[in-house]
Amino acid sequence: MSTWTDTATALPDADTLVLLTLNDDDVWPGFLDGDTWRNVDATPITGERVTHWMPLPAPAGAAA
Repeated sequence: MSTWTDTATALPDADTLVLLTLNDDDVWPGFLDGDTWRNVDATPITGERVTHWMPLPAPAGAAA
């Protein structure tokens, strides 16, 4: 099982889809594009700060 990684500690690989936690506790799929965090639809995340990220979980029923 994956755990949340603080963005102050490490960042995901560029353009890799991950789960993001924002400072208002929302959780969204998104990715890091250079210095810009983006939602899964490539819209920049504005007005909120991404605080943590984690890899997407394996699909239900997938072998571990």
